[in-house]
Amino acid sequence: MQSYTNGTFDGPFVALLFLMSGYLAIKLVFSSGRAELRAFLLTYGVCVFVGGLAQCYSLATFGSLQSTRDAVAFFGAVFPKPPYYTWRDLNYLWIDGSPVGGGAPLAVAVWQAVYHVRHILGMDYGLYVGVMFNALVMGMTAAVTVRTAREIFGDDAWRLRRVGTLFAFCGLFILFGSVLLRDCFTTFFNALVLWGIIRWLCRPSSRNLLFATVLTGISVGAMAYLRSRSIVLFGLYWVLALVCWFLAKRLNLTRVLVSFLIVLALMAGSTYLLDYVRISEALQSEHMTRYETFQADASGQDSIAMRVIVSQPMPIRLVLGTGSLMVCPIPLWAFFLPNDSLHYQYDKVDDYHLIKGYHGIYQVLVMPLVLAGFVAVVLLFRKDRKQAIPLVLLAIYVVMSVLAVVATSLEQRHVAQFMPAFMILAAAPDTWDKETRKRVCEIAIAWVFLVILVHLAWAIVAMAR
Repeated sequence: MQSYTNGTFDGPFVALLFLMSGYLAIKLVFSSGRAELRAFLLTYGVCVFVGGLAQCYSLATFGSLQSTRDAVAFFGAVFPKPPYYTWRDLNYLWIDGSPVGGGAPLAVAVWQAVYHVRHILGMDYGLYVGVMFNALVMGMTAAVTVRTAREIFGDDAWRLRRVGTLFAFCGLFILFGSVLLRDCFTTFFNALVLWGIIRWLCRPSSRNLLFATVLTGISVGAMAYLRSRSIVLFGLYWVLALVCWFLAKRLNLTRVLVSFLIVLALMAGSTYLLDYVRISEALQSEHMTRYETFQADASGQDSIAMRVIVSQPMPIRLVLGTGSLMVCPIPLWAFFLPNDSLHYQYDKVDDYHLIKGYHGIYQVLVMPLVLAGFVAVVLLFRKDRKQAIPLVLLAIYVVMSVLAVVATSLEQRHVAQFMPAFMILAAAPDTWDKETRKRVCEIAIAWVFLVILVHLAWAIVAMAR
Protein backbone atom coordinates (compact mmCIF):
# COMPACT_ATOMS: atom_id res chain seq x y z
CA MET A 1 0.00 0.00 0.00
CA GLN A 2 2.78 2.43 0.82
CA SER A 3 4.56 1.52 -2.42
CA TYR A 4 1.35 2.15 -4.35
CA THR A 5 0.61 5.53 -2.78
CA ASN A 6 4.21 6.70 -3.20
CA GLY A 7 4.46 5.40 -6.77
CA THR A 8 7.51 3.21 -6.18
CA PHE A 9 8.58 -0.43 -6.12
CA ASP A 10 11.11 0.21 -3.33
CA GLY A 11 8.59 -0.02 -0.46
CA PRO A 12 9.10 -3.75 0.27
CA PHE A 13 12.89 -3.35 0.20
CA VAL A 14 12.80 -0.45 2.68
CA ALA A 15 10.35 -2.34 4.91
CA LEU A 16 12.60 -5.42 4.85
CA LEU A 17 15.72 -3.33 5.52
CA PHE A 18 14.17 -1.76 8.63
CA LEU A 19 12.75 -5.13 9.70
CA MET A 20 16.17 -6.81 9.56
CA SER A 21 17.83 -3.82 11.29
CA GLY A 22 15.35 -4.00 14.16
CA TYR A 23 15.60 -7.79 14.35
CA LEU A 24 19.39 -7.69 14.61
CA ALA A 25 19.27 -4.89 17.20
CA ILE A 26 16.80 -6.84 19.37
CA LYS A 27 18.88 -10.03 19.13
CA LEU A 28 22.01 -8.08 20.04
CA VAL A 29 20.58 -6.15 23.01
CA PHE A 30 18.08 -8.75 24.25
CA SER A 31 19.77 -11.95 23.12
CA SER A 32 17.32 -14.34 24.81
CA GLY A 33 14.27 -12.08 24.64
CA ARG A 34 11.71 -14.01 22.63
CA ALA A 35 8.85 -11.88 23.99
CA GLU A 36 10.76 -8.70 23.15
CA LEU A 37 11.27 -9.90 19.58
CA ARG A 38 7.58 -10.81 19.26
CA ALA A 39 6.56 -7.35 20.50
CA PHE A 40 8.88 -5.69 17.98
CA LEU A 41 7.64 -7.76 15.04
CA LEU A 42 3.97 -7.32 15.93
CA THR A 43 4.23 -3.57 16.52
CA TYR A 44 6.31 -2.97 13.41
CA GLY A 45 3.94 -5.00 11.25
CA VAL A 46 0.82 -3.26 12.58
CA CYS A 47 2.34 0.21 12.13
CA VAL A 48 3.52 -0.45 8.56
CA PHE A 49 0.07 -1.86 7.68
CA VAL A 50 -1.86 1.05 9.22
CA GLY A 51 0.61 3.48 7.65
CA GLY A 52 -0.37 2.08 4.27
CA LEU A 53 -4.06 2.33 5.09
CA ALA A 54 -3.63 5.93 6.29
CA GLN A 55 -1.84 6.97 3.12
CA CYS A 56 -4.38 5.26 0.86
CA TYR A 57 -7.23 6.91 2.74
CA SER A 58 -5.59 10.33 2.78
CA LEU A 59 -4.70 10.15 -0.92
CA ALA A 60 -8.25 9.15 -1.87
CA THR A 61 -9.91 11.69 0.45
CA PHE A 62 -7.62 14.72 0.37
CA GLY A 63 -5.38 14.11 -2.65
CA SER A 64 -2.21 14.03 -0.53
CA LEU A 65 -0.31 11.24 1.22
CA GLN A 66 -0.95 12.63 4.69
CA SER A 67 -3.44 15.20 5.92
CA THR A 68 -1.96 15.77 9.38
CA ARG A 69 -0.53 19.31 9.48
CA ASP A 70 2.52 18.40 11.58
CA ALA A 71 3.36 15.45 9.32
CA VAL A 72 3.12 17.57 6.19
CA ALA A 73 5.35 20.23 7.74
CA PHE A 74 7.94 17.69 8.92
CA PHE A 75 8.09 16.03 5.50
CA GLY A 76 8.51 19.45 3.92
CA ALA A 77 11.71 19.91 5.95
CA VAL A 78 13.29 16.68 4.63
CA PHE A 79 14.92 16.94 1.20
CA PRO A 80 15.56 14.13 -1.30
CA LYS A 81 19.23 15.00 -1.76
CA PRO A 82 21.87 17.50 -0.57
CA PRO A 83 22.07 20.31 0.33
CA TYR A 84 20.12 19.74 3.54
CA TYR A 85 19.20 22.06 6.38
CA THR A 86 22.09 22.54 8.79
CA TRP A 87 21.67 21.97 12.53
CA ARG A 88 21.64 25.73 13.00
CA ASP A 89 18.86 26.04 10.42
CA LEU A 90 16.79 23.35 12.12
CA ASN A 91 16.85 25.16 15.45
CA TYR A 92 15.05 28.12 13.89
CA LEU A 93 13.05 26.45 11.12
CA TRP A 94 9.36 27.35 10.77
CA ILE A 95 7.08 26.13 7.97
CA ASP A 96 3.57 27.53 7.46
CA GLY A 97 3.65 29.22 10.85
CA SER A 98 4.64 26.05 12.75
CA PRO A 99 7.96 25.52 14.62
CA VAL A 100 9.01 22.43 12.63
CA GLY A 101 12.73 22.36 13.32
CA GLY A 102 12.60 24.82 16.19
CA GLY A 103 10.11 22.54 17.93
CA ALA A 104 11.94 19.26 17.28
CA PRO A 105 15.24 19.69 15.41
CA LEU A 106 16.53 16.25 16.44
CA ALA A 107 13.55 14.49 14.83
CA VAL A 108 14.09 16.29 11.53
CA ALA A 109 17.83 15.61 11.69
CA VAL A 110 17.28 11.88 12.24
CA TRP A 111 14.76 11.65 9.41
CA GLN A 112 17.12 13.56 7.14
CA ALA A 113 19.94 11.12 7.95
CA VAL A 114 17.63 8.20 7.09
CA TYR A 115 16.69 9.84 3.78
CA HIS A 116 20.36 10.49 3.06
CA VAL A 117 21.06 6.75 3.41
CA ARG A 118 18.11 6.13 1.07
CA HIS A 119 19.72 8.54 -1.41
CA ILE A 120 23.03 6.67 -1.22
CA LEU A 121 21.26 3.34 -1.80
CA GLY A 122 19.49 4.82 -4.82
CA MET A 123 15.95 4.21 -3.60
CA ASP A 124 13.02 6.41 -4.59
CA TYR A 125 12.21 9.46 -2.49
CA GLY A 126 8.86 9.40 -0.73
CA LEU A 127 6.97 9.65 2.52
CA TYR A 128 7.06 5.86 2.95
CA VAL A 129 10.69 5.90 4.12
CA GLY A 130 10.07 8.21 7.09
CA VAL A 131 6.83 6.48 8.06
CA MET A 132 8.44 3.04 8.03
CA PHE A 133 11.33 4.37 10.08
CA ASN A 134 8.80 5.63 12.65
CA ALA A 135 7.33 2.11 12.67
CA LEU A 136 10.83 0.78 13.38
CA VAL A 137 11.23 3.17 16.32
CA MET A 138 7.86 2.13 17.76
CA GLY A 139 8.80 -1.52 17.36
CA MET A 140 12.01 -0.90 19.30
CA THR A 141 10.01 0.93 21.97
CA ALA A 142 7.71 -2.11 22.26
CA ALA A 143 10.74 -4.33 22.85
CA VAL A 144 12.08 -1.99 25.56
CA THR A 145 8.65 -1.94 27.24
CA VAL A 146 8.48 -5.75 27.30
CA ARG A 147 12.01 -5.86 28.74
CA THR A 148 10.88 -3.44 31.47
CA ALA A 149 7.97 -5.78 32.19
CA ARG A 150 10.39 -8.72 32.33
CA GLU A 151 12.37 -6.94 35.04
CA ILE A 152 9.18 -6.94 37.15
CA PHE A 153 7.41 -10.18 36.19
CA GLY A 154 10.46 -12.29 35.39
CA ASP A 155 10.02 -14.91 32.67
CA ASP A 156 6.23 -14.92 32.94
CA ALA A 157 5.52 -15.56 29.25
CA TRP A 158 1.78 -14.93 29.55
CA ARG A 159 2.20 -11.47 31.08
CA LEU A 160 4.97 -10.52 28.65
CA ARG A 161 2.77 -11.51 25.72
CA ARG A 162 -0.06 -9.37 27.12
CA VAL A 163 2.23 -6.34 27.38
CA GLY A 164 3.48 -6.83 23.82
CA THR A 165 -0.03 -7.29 22.41
CA LEU A 166 -1.46 -4.29 24.27
CA PHE A 167 1.43 -2.16 23.05
CA ALA A 168 1.10 -3.23 19.41
CA PHE A 169 -2.61 -2.39 19.24
CA CYS A 170 -2.52 0.86 21.24
CA GLY A 171 -4.01 3.53 19.00
CA LEU A 172 -1.57 6.29 19.91
CA PHE A 173 1.43 4.04 19.32
CA ILE A 174 -0.04 3.04 15.97
CA LEU A 175 -0.48 6.74 15.19
CA PHE A 176 3.18 7.47 15.92
CA GLY A 177 4.30 4.54 13.77
CA SER A 178 2.06 5.29 10.79
CA VAL A 179 2.15 9.10 10.58
CA LEU A 180 5.31 11.25 10.36
CA LEU A 181 5.24 12.63 13.92
CA ARG A 182 8.08 13.22 16.38
CA ASP A 183 6.20 11.47 19.20
CA CYS A 184 7.72 8.11 18.30
CA PHE A 185 11.08 9.49 19.48
CA THR A 186 9.74 11.04 22.70
CA THR A 187 8.01 7.76 23.57
CA PHE A 188 11.19 5.79 22.90
CA PHE A 189 13.38 7.93 25.16
CA ASN A 190 10.82 7.97 27.96
CA ALA A 191 10.66 4.17 27.72
CA LEU A 192 14.46 4.03 28.03
CA VAL A 193 14.41 6.10 31.23
CA LEU A 194 11.65 3.96 32.71
CA TRP A 195 13.51 0.76 31.83
CA GLY A 196 16.71 1.97 33.48
CA ILE A 197 14.95 3.02 36.70
CA ILE A 198 12.89 -0.18 36.96
CA ARG A 199 15.96 -2.32 36.27
CA TRP A 200 17.82 -0.61 39.10
CA LEU A 201 14.91 -0.96 41.54
CA CYS A 202 14.47 -4.65 40.74
CA ARG A 203 18.19 -5.39 40.93
CA PRO A 204 19.85 -2.67 43.02
CA SER A 205 23.55 -2.45 42.26
CA SER A 206 26.09 0.20 41.38
CA ARG A 207 26.31 -1.16 37.84
CA ASN A 208 22.56 -0.93 37.25
CA LEU A 209 22.46 2.51 38.84
CA LEU A 210 25.17 3.68 36.44
CA PHE A 211 23.29 2.08 33.54
CA ALA A 212 20.07 3.89 34.50
CA THR A 213 21.94 7.17 34.90
CA VAL A 214 23.52 6.86 31.45
CA LEU A 215 20.13 6.10 29.84
CA THR A 216 18.65 9.12 31.61
CA GLY A 217 21.49 11.35 30.46
CA ILE A 218 21.07 10.23 26.85
CA SER A 219 17.32 10.74 27.05
CA VAL A 220 17.66 14.21 28.60
CA GLY A 221 20.03 15.25 25.82
CA ALA A 222 17.64 13.94 23.17
CA MET A 223 14.47 15.36 24.74
CA ALA A 224 16.08 18.81 24.88
CA TYR A 225 15.69 18.82 21.07
CA LEU A 226 12.39 16.92 20.88
CA ARG A 227 10.08 18.20 23.62
CA SER A 228 12.12 20.16 26.14
CA ARG A 229 9.29 20.77 28.60
CA SER A 230 9.21 17.02 29.39
CA ILE A 231 12.74 17.08 30.81
CA VAL A 232 11.55 18.50 34.12
CA LEU A 233 9.69 15.24 34.75
CA PHE A 234 12.85 13.13 34.60
CA GLY A 235 14.13 14.73 37.79
CA LEU A 236 10.83 13.99 39.52
CA TYR A 237 11.01 10.37 38.38
CA TRP A 238 14.43 9.98 39.93
CA VAL A 239 13.27 11.52 43.21
CA LEU A 240 10.38 9.04 43.15
CA ALA A 241 12.78 6.18 42.37
CA LEU A 242 15.04 7.09 45.31
CA VAL A 243 12.05 7.24 47.66
CA CYS A 244 10.88 3.82 46.45
CA TRP A 245 14.38 2.39 46.85
CA PHE A 246 14.52 3.81 50.36
CA LEU A 247 11.17 2.22 51.30
CA ALA A 248 11.95 -1.17 49.77
CA LYS A 249 13.85 -2.40 52.84
CA ARG A 250 14.39 -1.50 56.44
CA LEU A 251 16.99 1.09 57.38
CA ASN A 252 20.61 -0.02 57.43
CA LEU A 253 23.95 1.79 57.49
CA THR A 254 24.13 2.03 53.68
CA ARG A 255 20.68 3.58 53.37
CA VAL A 256 21.35 6.02 56.21
CA LEU A 257 24.59 7.14 54.53
CA VAL A 258 22.92 7.48 51.13
CA SER A 259 20.08 9.48 52.66
CA PHE A 260 22.59 11.76 54.39
CA LEU A 261 24.45 12.31 51.08
CA ILE A 262 21.17 13.07 49.29
CA VAL A 263 20.26 15.68 51.91
CA LEU A 264 23.71 17.26 51.56
CA ALA A 265 23.37 17.29 47.78
CA LEU A 266 19.96 18.94 48.02
CA MET A 267 21.32 21.58 50.38
CA ALA A 268 24.32 22.23 48.13
CA GLY A 269 22.15 22.41 45.03
CA SER A 270 19.26 24.32 46.58
CA THR A 271 19.77 27.23 44.19
CA TYR A 272 19.61 24.96 41.16
CA LEU A 273 16.61 23.16 42.65
CA LEU A 274 14.72 26.44 42.97
CA ASP A 275 15.60 27.28 39.37
CA TYR A 276 14.27 23.86 38.38
CA VAL A 277 10.96 24.59 40.13
CA ARG A 278 10.73 28.02 38.47
CA ILE A 279 11.32 26.45 35.04
CA SER A 280 8.57 23.90 35.73
CA GLU A 281 6.13 26.61 36.74
CA ALA A 282 7.04 28.78 33.74
CA LEU A 283 6.55 25.90 31.32
CA GLN A 284 3.23 25.01 32.90
CA SER A 285 2.02 28.60 32.63
CA GLU A 286 3.26 28.98 29.05
CA HIS A 287 1.66 25.82 27.71
CA MET A 288 -1.56 26.30 29.66
CA THR A 289 -1.87 29.73 28.04
CA ARG A 290 -1.31 28.20 24.63
CA TYR A 291 -3.96 25.59 25.29
CA GLU A 292 -6.50 28.19 26.41
CA THR A 293 -5.78 30.26 23.28
CA PHE A 294 -6.21 27.20 21.07
CA GLN A 295 -9.50 26.26 22.70
CA ALA A 296 -10.78 29.82 22.40
CA ASP A 297 -9.86 29.99 18.72
CA ALA A 298 -11.20 26.54 17.94
CA SER A 299 -14.57 26.48 19.63
CA GLY A 300 -15.29 29.76 21.40
CA GLN A 301 -15.24 30.90 24.99
CA ASP A 302 -18.55 29.20 25.73
CA SER A 303 -17.36 25.72 24.70
CA ILE A 304 -17.83 22.78 27.05
CA ALA A 305 -14.05 22.26 27.38
CA MET A 306 -13.46 25.90 28.31
CA ARG A 307 -16.28 26.06 30.86
CA VAL A 308 -15.91 22.64 32.46
CA ILE A 309 -12.12 22.09 32.50
CA VAL A 310 -9.78 24.83 31.30
CA SER A 311 -11.42 27.75 33.10
CA GLN A 312 -11.55 25.91 36.44
CA PRO A 313 -9.07 26.37 39.34
CA MET A 314 -6.09 24.03 39.15
CA PRO A 315 -7.31 21.39 41.70
CA ILE A 316 -10.65 21.02 39.89
CA ARG A 317 -8.92 21.13 36.52
CA LEU A 318 -6.62 18.26 37.55
CA VAL A 319 -9.55 16.05 38.54
CA LEU A 320 -11.79 16.82 35.56
CA GLY A 321 -8.89 16.93 33.12
CA THR A 322 -7.66 13.51 34.22
CA GLY A 323 -11.14 12.11 33.69
CA SER A 324 -11.35 13.70 30.24
CA LEU A 325 -8.04 12.11 29.22
CA MET A 326 -9.15 8.67 30.42
CA VAL A 327 -12.34 8.96 28.36
CA CYS A 328 -11.22 10.81 25.26
CA PRO A 329 -12.86 12.05 23.14
CA ILE A 330 -16.23 12.80 24.69
CA PRO A 331 -18.34 11.46 23.09
CA LEU A 332 -16.28 8.48 21.97
CA TRP A 333 -17.48 8.81 18.37
CA ALA A 334 -16.52 12.51 18.08
CA PHE A 335 -13.36 11.88 16.05
CA PHE A 336 -15.23 9.81 13.49
CA LEU A 337 -17.45 12.74 12.51
CA PRO A 338 -16.50 16.00 10.72
CA ASN A 339 -16.19 18.86 13.20
CA ASP A 340 -14.98 22.41 12.61
CA SER A 341 -13.12 22.51 15.94
CA LEU A 342 -11.25 19.25 15.39
CA HIS A 343 -10.27 18.98 11.73
CA TYR A 344 -8.47 21.07 9.21
CA GLN A 345 -10.70 19.79 6.39
CA TYR A 346 -14.06 20.62 7.92
CA ASP A 347 -16.22 18.45 5.68
CA LYS A 348 -14.02 15.34 6.04
CA VAL A 349 -12.28 13.37 8.78
CA ASP A 350 -8.50 13.03 8.47
CA ASP A 351 -6.40 9.93 9.16
CA TYR A 352 -4.97 11.48 12.35
CA HIS A 353 -8.36 11.77 14.05
CA LEU A 354 -9.58 8.42 12.78
CA ILE A 355 -6.67 6.69 14.51
CA LYS A 356 -7.18 8.79 17.66
CA GLY A 357 -10.85 7.83 17.57
CA TYR A 358 -9.86 4.16 17.51
CA HIS A 359 -7.56 4.80 20.45
CA GLY A 360 -10.41 6.29 22.47
CA ILE A 361 -12.31 3.02 22.15
CA TYR A 362 -9.15 0.98 22.81
CA GLN A 363 -8.42 2.95 25.97
CA VAL A 364 -11.94 2.53 27.35
CA LEU A 365 -11.64 -1.24 26.83
CA VAL A 366 -8.19 -1.51 28.44
CA MET A 367 -8.78 0.82 31.41
CA PRO A 368 -10.46 -1.88 33.59
CA LEU A 369 -7.22 -3.90 33.41
CA VAL A 370 -5.18 -0.80 34.29
CA LEU A 371 -7.43 0.01 37.26
CA ALA A 372 -7.26 -3.62 38.36
CA GLY A 373 -3.48 -3.26 38.11
CA PHE A 374 -3.58 -0.40 40.63
CA VAL A 375 -5.58 -2.64 42.98
CA ALA A 376 -3.09 -5.49 42.45
CA VAL A 377 -0.23 -3.14 43.39
CA VAL A 378 -1.90 -2.24 46.69
CA LEU A 379 -2.58 -5.90 47.53
CA LEU A 380 0.97 -6.93 46.64
CA PHE A 381 2.44 -4.08 48.70
CA ARG A 382 0.64 -5.38 51.77
CA LYS A 383 1.95 -8.88 51.11
CA ASP A 384 5.51 -8.30 49.87
CA ARG A 385 6.81 -4.73 49.98
CA LYS A 386 10.10 -5.43 48.22
CA GLN A 387 8.43 -7.15 45.25
CA ALA A 388 5.76 -4.46 44.98
CA ILE A 389 8.10 -1.44 44.95
CA PRO A 390 8.72 -1.40 41.15
CA LEU A 391 4.97 -1.60 40.52
CA VAL A 392 4.40 1.15 43.11
CA LEU A 393 6.78 3.36 41.16
CA LEU A 394 4.92 2.56 37.93
CA ALA A 395 1.57 3.45 39.50
CA ILE A 396 2.83 6.80 40.80
CA TYR A 397 4.68 7.40 37.52
CA VAL A 398 1.40 7.02 35.62
CA VAL A 399 -0.52 9.35 37.93
CA MET A 400 2.26 11.95 37.98
CA SER A 401 2.63 11.93 34.19
CA VAL A 402 -1.09 12.26 33.51
CA LEU A 403 -1.37 15.15 35.97
CA ALA A 404 1.59 16.86 34.26
CA VAL A 405 -0.21 16.66 30.90
CA VAL A 406 -3.46 17.90 32.45
CA ALA A 407 -1.65 20.85 34.02
CA THR A 408 0.02 21.85 30.74
CA SER A 409 -1.43 20.81 27.37
CA LEU A 410 -4.41 18.54 28.07
CA GLU A 411 -3.47 16.87 24.78
CA GLN A 412 -4.26 13.14 24.64
CA ARG A 413 -1.28 12.52 22.35
CA HIS A 414 1.16 13.76 25.01
CA VAL A 415 0.04 11.05 27.43
CA ALA A 416 1.28 8.40 25.02
CA GLN A 417 4.97 8.86 25.86
CA PHE A 418 4.15 7.60 29.37
CA MET A 419 1.77 4.81 28.29
CA PRO A 420 4.28 1.93 28.37
CA ALA A 421 3.64 1.99 32.13
CA PHE A 422 -0.10 1.56 31.41
CA MET A 423 0.65 -1.65 29.50
CA ILE A 424 2.72 -3.11 32.32
CA LEU A 425 0.11 -2.25 34.96
CA ALA A 426 -2.58 -3.83 32.77
CA ALA A 427 -0.58 -7.08 32.84
CA ALA A 428 -0.27 -7.09 36.65
CA PRO A 429 -3.68 -8.72 37.41
CA ASP A 430 -3.54 -12.50 37.06
CA THR A 431 -6.84 -13.05 35.24
CA TRP A 432 -6.26 -16.81 35.32
CA ASP A 433 -7.01 -16.58 39.04
CA LYS A 434 -10.77 -16.86 39.70
CA GLU A 435 -10.86 -14.18 42.42
CA THR A 436 -8.80 -11.74 40.37
CA ARG A 437 -10.94 -12.35 37.31
CA LYS A 438 -14.05 -11.60 39.36
CA ARG A 439 -12.46 -8.35 40.60
CA VAL A 440 -11.59 -7.31 37.05
CA CYS A 441 -15.18 -7.97 35.94
CA GLU A 442 -16.54 -5.85 38.79
CA ILE A 443 -14.16 -3.01 37.92
CA ALA A 444 -15.12 -3.30 34.25
CA ILE A 445 -18.84 -3.05 35.06
CA ALA A 446 -18.28 0.00 37.27
CA TRP A 447 -16.06 1.59 34.62
CA VAL A 448 -18.59 1.08 31.80
CA PHE A 449 -21.31 2.53 34.02
CA LEU A 450 -19.11 5.58 34.68
CA VAL A 451 -18.41 6.04 30.95
CA ILE A 452 -22.15 5.93 30.26
CA LEU A 453 -22.76 8.54 32.97
CA VAL A 454 -20.11 10.81 31.44
CA HIS A 455 -21.83 10.57 28.06
CA LEU A 456 -25.21 11.30 29.64
CA ALA A 457 -23.72 14.39 31.31
CA TRP A 458 -22.23 15.46 27.97
CA ALA A 459 -25.62 15.03 26.27
CA ILE A 460 -27.35 17.14 28.94
CA VAL A 461 -24.77 19.94 28.68
CA ALA A 462 -24.86 19.81 24.87
CA MET A 463 -28.65 20.09 24.82
CA ALA A 464 -28.55 22.94 27.35
CA ARG A 465 -26.34 24.93 24.94
